Amino acid sequence: MNPALQDRTLAQQLSGAFTFFGTLVGAAFVVAALGFGVSRAWLTPAVARSRLAVRTENAALAAMLDEEIGLQAYLTTRDARFLAAYTRGEVALDRANKILTATAGSVPELAGVMLATRLAEERCRERWAGLAATTRFDAAGPSMIEGQALFDAYRSGQSAFADALDQHSAVLSLREQRVIAAGVTLELAVFFAVLLLAVQQHRALRAAIVVPVAALLRHIRRIRDGQLETTVDGAGPRELADLAEGLNEMVRALAAARASAVSRDETLREHSVQLRLILDASREFSESLNLAYVVGAVRESTAAVGGYARVIVWLMDEDQKRLVQAGEAGSPGPRIEMGQGLAGRAAKSGRITFEGPAGQVRFSDSNNIGPVCAIAVPLIVGARIVGTLEARHTEPRVATTQVIEVLETLATHAATAIESARMHEVIEERSHVDALTRLFNRRRFEEDIQTECKRCVRYGRPLAFVMLDVDHFKEFNDIHGHPQADAALQQVAEVISGSLRATDSAYRYGGEEFCILLRETNAEDAMLFAGRVRQRIEQHFSSGAMAGITASFGVAGFSAETTPTPLMLVEAADAAMYESKHAGRNRVVLSSTTPFPPGLVTGASASSGA
Repeated sequence: MNPALQDRTLAQQLSGAFTFFGTLVGAAFVVAALGFGVSRAWLTPAVARSRLAVRTENAALAAMLDEEIGLQAYLTTRDARFLAAYTRGEVALDRANKILTATAGSVPELAGVMLATRLAEERCRERWAGLAATTRFDAAGPSMIEGQALFDAYRSGQSAFADALDQHSAVLSLREQRVIAAGVTLELAVFFAVLLLAVQQHRALRAAIVVPVAALLRHIRRIRDGQLETTVDGAGPRELADLAEGLNEMVRALAAARASAVSRDETLREHSVQLRLILDASREFSESLNLAYVVGAVRESTAAVGGYARVIVWLMDEDQKRLVQAGEAGSPGPRIEMGQGLAGRAAKSGRITFEGPAGQVRFSDSNNIGPVCAIAVPLIVGARIVGTLEARHTEPRVATTQVIEVLETLATHAATAIESARMHEVIEERSHVDALTRLFNRRRFEEDIQTECKRCVRYGRPLAFVMLDVDHFKEFNDIHGHPQADAALQQVAEVISGSLRATDSAYRYGGEEFCILLRETNAEDAMLFAGRVRQRIEQHFSSGAMAGITASFGVAGFSAETTPTPLMLVEAADAAMYESKHAGRNRVVLSSTTPFPPGLVTGASASSGA
């Protein structure tokens, strides 16, 4: 390789070659542009004017022929219609003469010939054509022989003018062709010169660049194959020498990285095992919609993955103001306000919170986390905080980035699983609870009465059923309006709920009708229970805006003989309730189909409020 080229940088070599070729091509372009400019500014317009003059002269000759023929026909036939051809020729000839004056009149070698033609033309028009055109049909016209002589003189001058125009156009076309040929010759010469110099420059650059680059590529392939001990010479331009030195440094760095990679493999294997545990844990508490089971699975999985002594799951209450600790069986536990304690501060701020050995609380953006006794991670679904996951150690431990990431991952999956379970419970509850009175709805009633009737048939246990209807509720609704009527139904439901035992179930049957299932209860006890409820309703509405609200009750006991099906039991209690209404309302009536002990009143006078 030429030492002079090796001393120059790659950029300098490429810049020199580019400058040389650019100058050469630029000079050729300037010469070509000058030739094109001369041709475009001088030859091309002259050629165009010459060609236009040739065409115009032909048009002038045609116009003169039209005049000649039209006049001869007129003089021969005395038909004025033939003068139209003369008129058209005259107009066309004037237009052609103007164009010839503009195109050929400025050319000295053409101006004299054109002037002779124009004079012959004027003599012909003045001495014969003008007179012939104005001759009346009954008068003798000018001599046609004289006219033919004048026209022949014009044709002689016109032929000389046409020959001069053709010769001038030929000269201009030849000049234009010579200029084009000179430009093409120059461009070919520049092309061959550039080609020759390009070959020479290619050889020089190949020796300076291609050979060193090939050596670098071979070195890179050896590195790809794992031969980290090889090196490459720093031959070539300074950039390639610097690149070779950089590759050598990279080889040394890769060798050092290979040594450290072996030590990281064990760490990665441990991390993989932990990720597997996280995946198993997320599957565990994501496969159920039972809130108690999901909360228990979250606690157990978090304790197992992170090695925590105690894990607490806090859930946000309905008012979004407090956290409720999920009990061991899924039942509510202690409550804390938002912002209180470790879990409360994590929920309020939406950030991971740490508790130090001395009980101090700090957030994850602290400069130095250090040893901690507990970590609280907010449970977030979308942009909403649904609770907090609190994990505690028996002894302070350093909270590393890996520990925090694992706990965050678990909290993310746990939040989704817990919220899904909570939403499932809410939906399940709403499907069985009346929205206004918060009692069970009719759908739940039909399921429960089917179950209880089957149990009574199988085990022979007593079951009583009570139906009640609010008296004169339509009139109350019409007078006080729907909001007040809804409030009255809610208060009736509260009185009923406050009178139930643990084994009893109350339902909103429809409209202002309610019903109660009394398990393990005979007809006598059911009558006493219904009487107490009737009295409490009457007392509750004894004063105020809702004063006077009462209810009529119908009681029926399950019997395998008289009411063996749920439908028959409901119909029996419903019939007794309507009997109570017909007897004066605000009373309890036992169904006539229900067996009762001697002395128990079943008619309209039983438990009357009158």
